[in-house]
Amino acid sequence: MTKKQAPEAAHLAIDWVAGHGNLSAPVAVATTAAAVASAGALAGMPSGWPLVVGAVGAAAHGVGVGIRKRLSRPSLAVRAGAWLAASGWSSAAIATDPATWSGTAWWTALGTLVAVALGTGAGLYHADIHEEALDESRRAMQAAMTEAEINRADWALVDQWVALIKAVAHVDVAPAGLRRRKDGSGFMVEVALPIGFAANRFQTYATALAEAARLPVGCLVSIIKARKQGHVILDVDTEDTSARVTPYPQGFEPLSVMTGVPWGLSRVGEEVTVHMREACALILGPPGTGKTTLLDSILTGFARCSDAMVFGIDVGKKGDAFVPWVTPWMEGQKYAKPLPGKARLPETTRTGVDWIAANLAEADLMLDALIAIAEHRLEAYRELMRRMDTKLLPISADIPMIFCVVDEGAEMLAYQGIDPLRSRVKDKLVSVMRTTRAMGIRLILTATDGNLSSLGDSAVRKYSPVRVALTCTDPEGAGVAKLFGTVRGLDATQLTAKGAGVIGAATDETGFAPQPFRTFVTAPSLARDACLATEARRPVLDEPSVRAAGAAYRDRWSPARIAWLIGDQAATAGQAAPAGASGLPLLPGGRRLSTPEEFRARLRIRGQEPPQPPATPAAADDAALSKFIADLGKLPEAPEPGDRPAPFRGLHLNIRKTDPEPAPQAPAPEPAADWKALAQAVVLQSGQWMSTSAVLAVLEGRGLTVHRSSLATELSAMARRGEIAKRGSGPQTEYGAPHAE
Repeated sequence: MTKKQAPEAAHLAIDWVAGHGNLSAPVAVATTAAAVASAGALAGMPSGWPLVVGAVGAAAHGVGVGIRKRLSRPSLAVRAGAWLAASGWSSAAIATDPATWSGTAWWTALGTLVAVALGTGAGLYHADIHEEALDESRRAMQAAMTEAEINRADWALVDQWVALIKAVAHVDVAPAGLRRRKDGSGFMVEVALPIGFAANRFQTYATALAEAARLPVGCLVSIIKARKQGHVILDVDTEDTSARVTPYPQGFEPLSVMTGVPWGLSRVGEEVTVHMREACALILGPPGTGKTTLLDSILTGFARCSDAMVFGIDVGKKGDAFVPWVTPWMEGQKYAKPLPGKARLPETTRTGVDWIAANLAEADLMLDALIAIAEHRLEAYRELMRRMDTKLLPISADIPMIFCVVDEGAEMLAYQGIDPLRSRVKDKLVSVMRTTRAMGIRLILTATDGNLSSLGDSAVRKYSPVRVALTCTDPEGAGVAKLFGTVRGLDATQLTAKGAGVIGAATDETGFAPQPFRTFVTAPSLARDACLATEARRPVLDEPSVRAAGAAYRDRWSPARIAWLIGDQAATAGQAAPAGASGLPLLPGGRRLSTPEEFRARLRIRGQEPPQPPATPAAADDAALSKFIADLGKLPEAPEPGDRPAPFRGLHLNIRKTDPEPAPQAPAPEPAADWKALAQAVVLQSGQWMSTSAVLAVLEGRGLTVHRSSLATELSAMARRGEIAKRGSGPQTEYGAPHAE
C-alpha cells in the first residue's frame, strides 16, 4: 500500500478549533507571553499595557467563560491566575528592555517564564482531576435521580441537605433517594457515605443538623442505618408530630400475638407493632407521662387477639388500672348500674381481663398459678411440640398466650425487707420472667424509674427486650438513657408532649432500633367498647392450664375474692349479688354454686376465712351473707332414718346423712401451715441433702397434697431465713440441715 493509498484516518490531523489541554495550555501561555513582551519592547509600548490585557483576560476568559462552562472554583482560579502571571511577566520584560539584558538576565527571564508555564500546567492538571470528580458526582446524582424517580423540584431539597451535611459534618455524601411523608409532616433522605466514614460516626451529627437546618422546636433529625451498608437515612421532621392527638382506631379488627400488636404511632404516622411471643416488656414513665393511656392501648390490642388473654396485678392502686375492663361484667352480674341511657348488659357478659390481683395475697396466688401452668403445659403439650418440631409452645385460640400486666411492678421488685409475702411475690415475678417464655407466659412491667435500686433485680432489664421510656416529664432524657444507653441519631429531650417517648425492641427479625413514638389517645369508654366488640372471639384458658392453676383460678371471681371490687359498686347499684333459687350467688358465666359446702369452701383463701365488711347500709348484703355462713354451723343433726326432719325455713336445703349412727366429727385441720412445718422437719431429720421432689414425695407419703412450686418457694424462703441449708441452683437445688455435709 502506497502513501497515497493509506486511509485518510491514518494521517495525523490537527483540530484547529479544539481547546487547549494540560500540555498545550502552558506552552501557549509561555509563547504568548514571550511574543507580547518582544512586540511591546520593539514597539516601545508602555510596560503596563500587558497587565491591563491580562486582567481583562482573567475576568473574561478565566472567570466569565469558566462560569458559563460551570467550572468549579479551583478551575476558575487556575485560569485567571495563568492570565495574570503571563501578563505580569510580559510587563516586567517590557519594563526592563530585553535589548539591555545580559546573559544572566536572559537566563533569569527564561527560567521565570518556564516556572509560570509549569505552574500553569500543574494547576490545570489538578483542576481537571477536581472537575472529573465533580462530573462523576453529577452523573451519580443524575443516576440517583433516575433510580429514585426524584423530580427536579425535590432534587433542590436533596441538594440543600447534601450541602448542609458538607457544612456540618465536613463530608461529601452522594444522595440515593428521597421520600416525602404522606401526611406532609416531613421527609426522608437517603445518602451514601464516603468510604472510611462509618454510619455510627455520622449519627452523632443528628442534633447539629437539626439546629443547622433551623427546624422548629420539637422537630427532629433522626439518622438511621439503611438496608445497604454505608448508606444512612435522614428522617427529618418539618412539624412536631409528637404533639398530635390520634385516637385509638375504633374498628377493633382481629389481631394475633404472632403478627404483632400496635402500641402507638411512629413519627411518620405509622403504627408501631410490637411482637411479644418471647419477650417481656418494661415501661418507664414518671407520673403524668401517659403511662395509663399506653396501658389502655396495650390491653385493647390484646383484647383484639384471638390467641391472648390478660392477667392484671395492681397492688399500688388496689386494682384500679384494670377496673374498667371488668365493669361490663359487673353490670351483667348486677354489681354496678348501667350507664345513663344504656340497657343493662346480659348476665353472660365476659370480663376483659381474665384475673385481677389487687393485693399481695392475690398476686401471690396468681404467680403460683402462672408457674404451675408453665410446668403443666410442658408436660401436657410435649407431644404436640414434638409433632410441630418446636421447643416453643404453639400458640393458638385453643392454647392462648397469657400476658401478666403488672402496674407499678417495680415497687414489688424493689422490696428489700423481711416480710415473707412481699419477698415471695418479688421472687415469683422474677421466676415467671425467667422460666415461662417457652410455654407462652410473658410479663409487662411498668415503673417510674429504671435504676437498679428501683427495679430490684438486673434480670428485669435482661429479660425485657421490649422497652418504652415516656419522656413528657423527663426533660433530661434520663429514662431513655437508663433503658437504651446512648441512642445515636436521636435527641429525646425534644419529645416533650404528653404520651411521647422512645420505644425499642431488641428481639429477632421483628425487632427495631429505639425510635420516637407517641401513644394513642384513649377515653375511659375504650375499655367498655373493646370488651363488647371482642367478647365473641376472645379465648378461654385451655383445660390443662385450668387444672394446673386449680381452685385459685376457678374461684378468682368469687364474692370474697373480689370484695375490694364489688363492695362500693354493689351499694351504688342498690342490688344484691345475683342469686339462684337457692339464694347462692352466681359465678362468672352464670353457673351457680351447687351446695352450701362448696360456697363455704370458695370463701376461704388459703385456709383463712375472708374478712367481713362492716355492717353498714351499703354492705347489707354482705352482712346477710355472714349470717348465712354462721347459720350453716348451727344446723341441727339429721334425725334417725324413718323420722321426718323438720324443715329449715329460708335456706331450702335438702341435707341427708346416710350413716345410721352419725358421730360428731371435728372439722379437718387446715394443712396450710402443717405441711410447712412437716417439710422443714423432713429436711432437718433426713441427715442428707434432699431435692424438692424428694421432700414432696415424703409429704405425699404422709397424706399431704402440696403443689411442687409452692413447696419449692417455701423451701427457698426457709433457706433465706437460715432455718435450713441450701446448695445448688435450678434443677440441682438441694436442701439439708444447716450443718449437713
